[in-house]
Amino acid sequence: MLIIILCITTVYLIYKWSISTFDYFEKQGIPYNKPLPLVGSNINTFFDRKPFIDVLHKWYNEFKNERLSGLFEFRRPAVLVKDPKLIKQLAVKDFEHFMDHRSVIDEDVDPLFGKNLIALKGNKWREIRATLSPAFTGSKMRNMMDFVSTVGHQTAEAIKKDIKSGGVNTFEFEEFASKFTIDIIASTAFGIEINSFKNPTNEFFKVAKEITNFATLKIGLKFAGYLLFPKLMKMLNVHLLDKVGCDYFENVICDTIQTREKKGIMRNDMIQLLLQAKAGKLSIETEGKNTEGFATTAESQLGKNEVKIKWDEIDLVAQCFSFFVAGFSTVAQTMSFVGYELACNPDVQQKLFKEISEMNNEINGEKISYEQIQKMKYLDAVISETLRKWPAAPVTDRICVKDYELKYDNKCIKFEANKTIMLIPIWSIHRDPKYYQNPDKFDPERFNDENKKLIDPDTYLPFGVGPRNCIGSRFALMEIKTFFYYLLLNFTIEVTEKTQIPLTFENSAFAIKPKKGIWVELKPRS
Repeated sequence: MLIIILCITTVYLIYKWSISTFDYFEKQGIPYNKPLPLVGSNINTFFDRKPFIDVLHKWYNEFKNERLSGLFEFRRPAVLVKDPKLIKQLAVKDFEHFMDHRSVIDEDVDPLFGKNLIALKGNKWREIRATLSPAFTGSKMRNMMDFVSTVGHQTAEAIKKDIKSGGVNTFEFEEFASKFTIDIIASTAFGIEINSFKNPTNEFFKVAKEITNFATLKIGLKFAGYLLFPKLMKMLNVHLLDKVGCDYFENVICDTIQTREKKGIMRNDMIQLLLQAKAGKLSIETEGKNTEGFATTAESQLGKNEVKIKWDEIDLVAQCFSFFVAGFSTVAQTMSFVGYELACNPDVQQKLFKEISEMNNEINGEKISYEQIQKMKYLDAVISETLRKWPAAPVTDRICVKDYELKYDNKCIKFEANKTIMLIPIWSIHRDPKYYQNPDKFDPERFNDENKKLIDPDTYLPFGVGPRNCIGSRFALMEIKTFFYYLLLNFTIEVTEKTQIPLTFENSAFAIKPKKGIWVELKPRS
């Protein structure tokens, strides 16, 4: 009998603990998504019952006349800020109150994950961001463009040769694009050449695929564990990412760095820039007017200050690793959506090919340069529209780091330091008919010279918002544009029997993953 009483008492105490925060929004008169004990509002996301983008859109439309609403990430209150002006106020004007992303993995448990720029907090983030900002300016991208252009040309030639010799010409586009992005990362970040199209089973590519696969139940459970029981997960030394894969890349990076320093090797790539940053020799340059595309993010004034910090080797390795993770899967995913839209919209593809062909004639078939790729306005419009319709990060977050009161519409909501999260629903804002007419239509003309002036920049957030926007937007856009320049110069992209129209998505809390992939056919132009 005593055991039964103890069990009932334990269950009751766990239940009370699991709902102890659930009055947070009710006390403040803020409409909120009704939570369930322990799991909060996450039942459909963390347990793979619906695609996350569907859940996010449901949250976004739940209280249509409200500029923000509440929900719960397990026990933690999260404010879904739906109004672009409020987002700008919180993430830009009052940035000091919302400087950090929420914590997931402690750097003591997983240094590669916990020490990278995305995960860093407070002054450490500010110092690393300011130090790294000069590495991602347009001038530094120009220095790396030769590597990117070389890989783009080699990729097109390898595919053309394979198809002409009887190889397949039907591809799952994300898998296809991943080989290009990993070759770019290997070349520009690690200083090695792997050519994944000729050697698709190379270890570098294999490990990269494994380590960036976030759409698994195992990753979901680990993530949930860190949100619910961070101290226990730390005590058990549970790594979010595959440790074998992380160790592999850490060894590759360390070996490359040691070889460079020992032999005095200089190369215009990301490791060289990081080594310069570590030595305090990375110069801060004044960028002129942005001519690098509509989606390119502006760097904040944080990067203009002179910052002197002491770098440990693991700090440098973590930044190189974050460049790899961010630049591999998310860029390949964006490329796959560009490929899908071009296949489904042959008129858009033909117009883009015309621009590419004219540029190729202008440069007499030579490798395209950074300045030349930026001149191509329709190419930029196609990529900008893809990033609107299919943003790589459907939502981004901030955690309140200083107590804050937001007054709006005769209401007031209190954000508590280190407790309340702000969620920014990028996917839903980009698809809101208030901001984009007929939002489900793929229409690059939204971003032509005449129409893009009409777009409210606060409603276009493919690379995030405020000082914590994506530091690598220039590099990502350079990759994507170069890839499609060489691809369309040599092939048409067409739908096949396996192409899914319209797309439907896997039930996943961590990835926008089309069911059965995105299949296209590549037909050589000559």
